[in-house]
Amino acid sequence: MRERFRQWTNKWWVMGAIATPVFLGLVGWSLLPERRLQPDHDRPSHSEIATLAQPQRDTLIGGIGAIVIAASGAFFLLKPRIDNRHTETDRLSNADLSGTDYSDADLSGVDLSGVDLSGANLSGANLRYANLSGANLKYTTLSGADLRYANLSGADLNCALLTDANLSDANLSGALLFFVNSREAQNLEPIQLEAKPSPFLCNVALPAYASRPEVNPNRDCDRIPQLLSARYDISLKEAQEIVNEARQHHWN
Repeated sequence: MRERFRQWTNKWWVMGAIATPVFLGLVGWSLLPERRLQPDHDRPSHSEIATLAQPQRDTLIGGIGAIVIAASGAFFLLKPRIDNRHTETDRLSNADLSGTDYSDADLSGVDLSGVDLSGANLSGANLRYANLSGANLKYTTLSGADLRYANLSGADLNCALLTDANLSDANLSGALLFFVNSREAQNLEPIQLEAKPSPFLCNVALPAYASRPEVNPNRDCDRIPQLLSARYDISLKEAQEIVNEARQHHWN
């Protein structure tokens, strides 16, 4: 739907770029001052009028044609740049954006699937409806970010900062929530933590409204070492040590 709408608007941009100079030229032609009526004995014949008017009309028509060509040429030269502004963030999937600063950026609806955003600053960013499936958000700052309806399925949220992040209706299925403090996150509902496939929870500080008895913040700690070993290409022993160390931390 988004691509179809973009093609439709691009078509009208082209038509408008060509039609506007023509319309302005015709308006200018209609506003040209007319010659005052002269006595019949001084009035030139129709053939003389046509002969005299032809060069002026040719000049004006030629000028209009030049305007059309120039305007159309300028439009088609600028059009790729205009398109790039709309699509430059649509080509970020699987990109390495680790350590970048996207604070307060408008990334709503952008495809960020598989993107590496570890260490990145996304505080206050608009990520509503963004596709962050499979994204690496390890240590990412998401404080105050708008993640409403965002797709975080399979995302790695290991040690991500979620203070005041709005997670209303965000898809967390299969996401890795390891060593995460989500107590100050907004609108994180139990149903999001019980989705199928459910997110992996280990040493997660849950908001009071989300920490129902059946939501165990350590329910997947026995499975986390295998996940860390596969994701970070480390030995299973090293991954187990990371989990053991993380579980020593007690959230205040």
